[in-house]
Amino acid sequence: MLADIAETVRSRFGGKITYASGTWEQVDWAPFDIVSADAYGDAGDAFRQGLREYFRHGKPLAATEFGCCTYRGAAERGGMGWVDVVDHDANPPHINGDYVRDEEEQAHYLRQQLDIFNEEGVDTAFWFTFAAYEYPHHEDPRFDLDMASYGVCKVMSDGSLTPKRSFHAMAEAYRSARSALPQPSSKL
Repeated sequence: MLADIAETVRSRFGGKITYASGTWEQVDWAPFDIVSADAYGDAGDAFRQGLREYFRHGKPLAATEFGCCTYRGAAERGGMGWVDVVDHDANPPHINGDYVRDEEEQAHYLRQQLDIFNEEGVDTAFWFTFAAYEYPHHEDPRFDLDMASYGVCKVMSDGSLTPKRSFHAMAEAYRSARSALPQPSSKL
């Protein structure tokens, strides 16, 4: 099915194509220009080896999703960090348990994963997500649904956005990466 989809896309689109796969999927990457996978993980050898396996296809590698929620222990849960954190059946919805808000854990995870991606040669990586509008921040921890959010910005009660520590960590990482690039010549 993916090969048929890739062929259809190529007939209508002139750019490079990819498919954002889950790590459990067995994908034939031949029809694609870029190998892509959601890359929730840790600094362990198994995660790094999993990334290295994607390079056997001889194509650029994109981490199409990575991130963690905003509570203590969320980094260990990776892509499953949001599961069962919020009781959506309650009115109003509330945090389901004794979670502790931890913006530094989220920022640390972002920096750690970017370092791993750089060390392993991943070509690009996309943090999941900018803001989770369905999970607003609240000063009362019982109603701080933002703890279950992967967003680098928290959504305030009035709908405005406030950058989290992960937002600033991302800005610094990209600023540092940009300054490390060769600068264009000023000669014309």
